[in-house]
Amino acid sequence: MNTGIKIIISIIILATLAVIIGLPKNEVENNQNTINDTSRTVVKNNESYQKIEKPYRILIMGDSLVAVSGGFGDILEQKLINLNDLEVLRRGKVSSGMSRPDYFDWKKESASLIDSFSPNIAIAMMGTNDAQSFEIIKDGVKKVLVYGTPEWDTEYTNRLKVFNKQLTSNNIKVYWIGLPAMRDEGYAKKIRHVNELNESAAKENDQVTYLSAEKLMAVNGEIYKATMPDSKGVMHNTRLDDGIHLTTFGATYLVEKIINELNKDLDL
Repeated sequence: MNTGIKIIISIIILATLAVIIGLPKNEVENNQNTINDTSRTVVKNNESYQKIEKPYRILIMGDSLVAVSGGFGDILEQKLINLNDLEVLRRGKVSSGMSRPDYFDWKKESASLIDSFSPNIAIAMMGTNDAQSFEIIKDGVKKVLVYGTPEWDTEYTNRLKVFNKQLTSNNIKVYWIGLPAMRDEGYAKKIRHVNELNESAAKENDQVTYLSAEKLMAVNGEIYKATMPDSKGVMHNTRLDDGIHLTTFGATYLVEKIINELNKDLDL
C-alpha cells in the first residue's frame, strides 16, 4: 500500500477514536469544567468545590437595586425568609459599588457583616454607579483612572476579585448577579461592560457563580423589555421611569428566575 495512503488512513482512524472515546482537553487535564448556559457562568475545580449544607445563612448585598423598598433585594429577601432552615440579612447602600470605596467601602463592610452574621451564602448585585473614573494612590502618588481604559478595567477587576476572595476564603458561596439591561443605549453599553468584568472575575474563583440578569429577563431575544404580561396576560411595567431600576413586578419576575438558579445548587 502506498505510504501516503497509509498515513491518511491512520489519521482517519485516530480522528474517529478521538470522537468515540473523547480525548481529554486541557480543561479536563486540569480537573476543571467551565459550565456555560444561557444565564450562568461558574468555574468549578472538583477538588475544592464544596456544596453548602443547611441551615443557610444568606447575606444579600448591593446598591440601590438591593437597598430600595419594593426592589430586587427587598423582594428576594421576602421570598427567602419564608423558606425553611435559613436566615437572611440584607445590606444595601444607594449609589455604592466598587468604584468609590471612599464613599462606601464594600470590602470593609463585608468584613464586618461576616463577623456579625457568619453567612455561608452571599448574593451580590451592584455596579449601576460604577462606570465612572476614580482615583488610586500608587507609590504615594495620586492617579485618576479613566473609565474605558485598560488601566481602569484592570483595577476594577482586581477589586472584584479581592471582594470575592474575602467572601470565599471565609467559606461563603457567592452568587454574583449581573445587572439587567438598561434602556439608554449609551448607559446600557457601559453596564454591559461592567457585567463582562464581573463575569470575568467570577470565573477565576471556583466558589463564585455569575448569574446574568440580562439573559434571565430576556424575552424572545430582547434583553430590555419595558413591559411584560403576568400569568393572566395583563401587562405590567418592569422598570421605573428612569429605565434602570426594577418595578416590584419586574423585581418579582427576576427573583423567581434567580431562585430557580439557586435551586440548581441549593435545597431551598
